Amino acid sequence: MKVLGIIAEYNPFHNGHLYHLQESKKAVSPDYTVCVMSGNFTQRGEPAMADKWIRAAMAVRNGIDLVIELPFVFACNNAEYFAKGSIDILNRLGCVTHLSFGSETGELSTLKFVSDFLSLENDQLKASIKDFANQGFSFPRARYEAVKQCMGEECAALLKGSNNILAVEYMKQLNLTNSRIKPFAVKRYGTSYLDENWSGNIASALAIRQFLGNHNNLNEVSDFIPASTFEVLKDLDKGFNLTLNDFYPLLMYRILTSDLDELGKTFSATEGLEYKVKKAASSSADIDSLLHAILSKRYTKTRIQRLLTHILVKLDKDSFHEILEKGINYSRILAINNNGTTLIKHIKKEALNSIPILTNINREVSNDAEEWKLLKYDIMASDIYNLIAYKDIYINSDYVKKPFLDFANSKINKSLEKI
Repeated sequence: MKVLGIIAEYNPFHNGHLYHLQESKKAVSPDYTVCVMSGNFTQRGEPAMADKWIRAAMAVRNGIDLVIELPFVFACNNAEYFAKGSIDILNRLGCVTHLSFGSETGELSTLKFVSDFLSLENDQLKASIKDFANQGFSFPRARYEAVKQCMGEECAALLKGSNNILAVEYMKQLNLTNSRIKPFAVKRYGTSYLDENWSGNIASALAIRQFLGNHNNLNEVSDFIPASTFEVLKDLDKGFNLTLNDFYPLLMYRILTSDLDELGKTFSATEGLEYKVKKAASSSADIDSLLHAILSKRYTKTRIQRLLTHILVKLDKDSFHEILEKGINYSRILAINNNGTTLIKHIKKEALNSIPILTNINREVSNDAEEWKLLKYDIMASDIYNLIAYKDIYINSDYVKKPFLDFANSKINKSLEKI
């Protein structure tokens, strides 16, 4: 049995994602395809353009069999922890045989060479990273310069591409966990991850989101998204294409009503960043001015956005490290089709999984369970997202929403309760 794993955000699911999925299936010929997908906030510290249930529905309607949520504490985090949480889920499902990811280079051997070196964390590399960090460089830039110094410019160049960086981190986690999952790289087709331009029928998720933010016309981007994505999005009248600025009033409330000690306990608040945040809040007018007042050579925009989102959701350092130390994780189903249901039944029948598989948190996770220490952040992130997106916490609450079922007939809909 072959099970293909994919890690994604699908923000939204566009033609480039469809190309990656189709190429992956051609190469692997999987029996099942599983996607670990970020929830309502993304790796860059921003709210997703549409909520996790909607994006999961896009994925299943475009050919994914099973969509599993990447918990907030990993999803809204740096590349290392994003990869760590994702690979942990795929490993502990106990059935995934292959992992496919996009890459600017598409050269698996070169990516593996760099990831193997980074996995060793030798003294030379650590000393070099520390030296460049002491010069005021951000961590990504410091690591790039260190790899350039230790391995040469060609290897370091891999760490300039967003997809390459994640690919290296995925492979590093596969190394560190002695995983049996086989990696497979698909060369990114068309525009780059952060490209704001169009190329044929391919546009980056960023370009699509920015166009919709400026023009609010879904028809104008229909050439760049699959028909299934268009069908999911066209009926949305609210909770669509949010930005971090939509959360600015709530974020300011969090900052202004928290003292420095509380802000300093926030997971991403390192090296006294809480002081800069508190000071910036007193003179900012919107999210852009707040970010501008905190940004520096040492801290990237993405890094600060994650910090602000961690403040918003109140993710603290002690809780995060406890989650890591105890290896707390789960497989929470967001969307599933017939094939995915068969896979889940197989996993449970053969007792392959070493983490809980969740479909209904009301009856599956109690407040005194270890998983609650992780789940409470997913619930908080969803509540905050729903408050801004829908002006309502209940309707799309994690306690109310059920996985999206892309089944052929209504009789099969009941089968989710039996898996």
